[in-house]
Amino acid sequence: MQDLRPFRAFALVVVLLAVASLLLDHLNGRLWLNDFRVYYMAADHLRHGLPVYNEVFGEDTGLYKYAPVVLYFFLPYTYLPFEVAGAIHCLVIGVLLTVCFVVVERSLQRIVPGLPRTGPRAFLGLLCIVVLLARELHLGNINAGLILLAAAGVERLLAGNRRTAGFLWGVVWLVKPYLLLMIVPMVVRREGQVLRTAAISLAIGLALPVLVQGPSTGWALTRTWVGSMQYHTQVMFSPDHLGAMLSSYTGMASSTLMDAGIIAVAGLLLCALTWRNTRREAVGNGPLRDRAFELWLAMALVPNLVITDQQHFMFALPLVLFILAHLFTRRDPMVLALFLLAMLLYATRSSDLWGSALEDRLMGWGVLGMGNILLMGVALLAWRRGAATGGNIR
Repeated sequence: MQDLRPFRAFALVVVLLAVASLLLDHLNGRLWLNDFRVYYMAADHLRHGLPVYNEVFGEDTGLYKYAPVVLYFFLPYTYLPFEVAGAIHCLVIGVLLTVCFVVVERSLQRIVPGLPRTGPRAFLGLLCIVVLLARELHLGNINAGLILLAAAGVERLLAGNRRTAGFLWGVVWLVKPYLLLMIVPMVVRREGQVLRTAAISLAIGLALPVLVQGPSTGWALTRTWVGSMQYHTQVMFSPDHLGAMLSSYTGMASSTLMDAGIIAVAGLLLCALTWRNTRREAVGNGPLRDRAFELWLAMALVPNLVITDQQHFMFALPLVLFILAHLFTRRDPMVLALFLLAMLLYATRSSDLWGSALEDRLMGWGVLGMGNILLMGVALLAWRRGAATGGNIR
């Protein structure tokens, strides 16, 4: 069992950050929690038999776009006033993020020998994502929970518990289908047990509304959910995804076909990386480390491939912690310099730091997306330079 004492102060700081975010937003008249408002109101509609999809909850883009089953997790909130429910949700985000750091640390302890100074590394990792976390808390999103489930699946796979890993990833893929990119390493590695369990988890999640709401209502909810995901990509714009960046810097017209091509190329590159690792592992060259890296890289890639919000770039958190683990176990000036440059782009896009005018310009340049790409490159360099371990999944 992992020693949790290094995370006591860390957990307190994260919870205090959540409380501070609530208080500052309240004092500034900005306690809107627009994403949480969507979940809360959609769950309330479900509870009272009202339409869930294609309904605007709050902002013009305030449409509920997740699977129907997700609303069951938000139903308890609807018995509380919105302000109370929102405050509790922000505290839950803090708790989930803390557990996420603990889970990633467990994975790192398995793949990086002699890993020192857990507490300082955790605080540095928090500093790297604090701007994104502030956005997450301001909106009341659910990314902390998704990162936790995805990272816990990686940790369970490293521990040899394939069924639990598959179940957790099935839940993640149901909530956020974009993260199906994580399936690529599992297919290449022929992880049949993981994939079967994930498929069962997905099937249960899809069938539950049919059983609870009745066949007619349940299937109608599922059909409108698929349509709402397609509409979401049409009404939103992200300067940080690769399609928009290519369009901005090359003059090429951005299109759905271009985005699909970019996703296909990313999948093929991830497939090639995994296949290469399987060849190396035939002679016992560090399978645990390779598997963790492939999955964390897939998580980090997703925000660059799809149209999404700033806070979703928190999916790169495991790679941030992986690089910090590398830097705490060896002197590597090149990785350190490139990591600091990546953090300048990735970790600082905020109007509170740069002012609204400059932040708008940085947003238009896609600096967060560029920082995420550079971060993945630095992680790849650290992975290549790091000492491979010889442990195998039990």
